[in-house]
Amino acid sequence: MDLQRVKDIVFDDIFRLLDSFDLQYTQDGDNIFMCCPIHSGSDNKNGCSLSHRFRGWKCWTRGCHEHYGGDIFGFVKGILDTDSFGEVLGYITKHYNVNEAKGFTPKPVVTNALSDLNKIFNRPEHELVLHDFYKPRTCGKSPYFESRGFQADTLKIFGVEDCDDKSSPMKWRSIIPVHFNAREIGFIARATRDWLKPKYLFSNGLRKTDYFYNWDRAIDHALKTRTLFLVEGQGDVWKMFEAGVINCVGLFGKSISEQQKRLLLTSGITNLVILTDNDAAGREAKIKIKREFNRLFTLIFPQMHSKDLGNLLVEKLQIDILSGLKGLY
Repeated sequence: MDLQRVKDIVFDDIFRLLDSFDLQYTQDGDNIFMCCPIHSGSDNKNGCSLSHRFRGWKCWTRGCHEHYGGDIFGFVKGILDTDSFGEVLGYITKHYNVNEAKGFTPKPVVTNALSDLNKIFNRPEHELVLHDFYKPRTCGKSPYFESRGFQADTLKIFGVEDCDDKSSPMKWRSIIPVHFNAREIGFIARATRDWLKPKYLFSNGLRKTDYFYNWDRAIDHALKTRTLFLVEGQGDVWKMFEAGVINCVGLFGKSISEQQKRLLLTSGITNLVILTDNDAAGREAKIKIKREFNRLFTLIFPQMHSKDLGNLLVEKLQIDILSGLKGLY
């Protein structure tokens, strides 16, 4: 196997790889810059770079390339958080539509569900409409998220269902629809097995930095209260919903992008309640949000004693956090 040829194929279309991980990046000549996608708490937009010329990458803040390797295989290895070179190579061959057995020549076009999925997910976002989405067969409920303590009725309201089609590329994943402006714009596929990497997949065309999760359901009540609750993930939104908070959205992460900022500024909301996780990255996010939004909104940072909001019992969430926020939801 000519691994140098594989590197050349990747760097000839490096943006396909970066987009498959939904990374935000900028290009300056031969180099591509971004926050390091590997270590937690990364917020330096120039902290990680990839070089077309040298076919490699570097993490300038924590030296992640020294641990995983400075070539493109090490970059993928770090993002997938795996020690398996086979898994890394499998990810690359899958996303570059190449055939390992034939020396990395393009695969012939096959008309089946998988090829249709690839065609649909690689369309520009503005071409995506509801009926375009490949919908994996699901079982009508989510045993995975129910096992994590979420109510079946809540999951049904949010349309969360586990894939039960073993022939689907989404097998062993729970499908979480994402809506914006009254239409479904894509979905998140969450691994239901600990060994399955990456943990989250986003359908191509779904740029998570452009939206908030649950925006459509939250915005009307947010305008009535002039308040929006900001949490990190989808599970946090569901738990807040179970606790009686409708005006809550998920950041799809720990920071607010420029597009998300524009949504907030044009919404008519005046109060933001920030409930990022109680870990190092979550605390850093609070500091960054306070620095950037302190003059734009009234910011409220409730004290959290647990690490993850989504793992709290509803009763404890209501007593420990929401009891002091009455009138805001």
